[in-house]
Amino acid sequence: MKREVEAILFSSSEPVSIEEIAKKLKVNVGEVDRVVDEIVRDYESRDTAIEVVRLGDRVLMRVKLEYQYLVSGERDLDRSTLRTLGVIAMNQPIELSKLAKIRGNRCYEHVRRLEKLGLIRSEKKGRTKVLTVTEAFLRYFGLNVDDVEKVGEILRSKVEGR
Repeated sequence: MKREVEAILFSSSEPVSIEEIAKKLKVNVGEVDRVVDEIVRDYESRDTAIEVVRLGDRVLMRVKLEYQYLVSGERDLDRSTLRTLGVIAMNQPIELSKLAKIRGNRCYEHVRRLEKLGLIRSEKKGRTKVLTVTEAFLRYFGLNVDDVEKVGEILRSKVEGR
């Protein structure tokens, strides 16, 4: 089953949910979850340019960030969505209405995709939502930060050159 899960991850350009893999293989979710953990550990222990990353309940096989410049423009997220994610990360917690003023109406589509990937979470607050990044965001970008709430200040200090 490990090779089958690996083949599914390799062939998908999008993160795949544990549930989707289980359905495809006709096994229970717990088995797939265990196998994915094993695959993640295997790839972490290898000296390779490929990694397997958990994004909430989804899993993605990709080129490690430090080697992505070699891949001809292939990305998990388009540039516009990455910019929206950057605004969220630097200004978190940020209200969706404020984000829309900064990024425009396409940000609603970006937010849906980022939530689906598990990179951000939203909490209802009155007539808007408050957005923050998740631990999956930290893993996705390889950030060694112990507290998600510190991400904004760390990114701001890097941008400001401190």
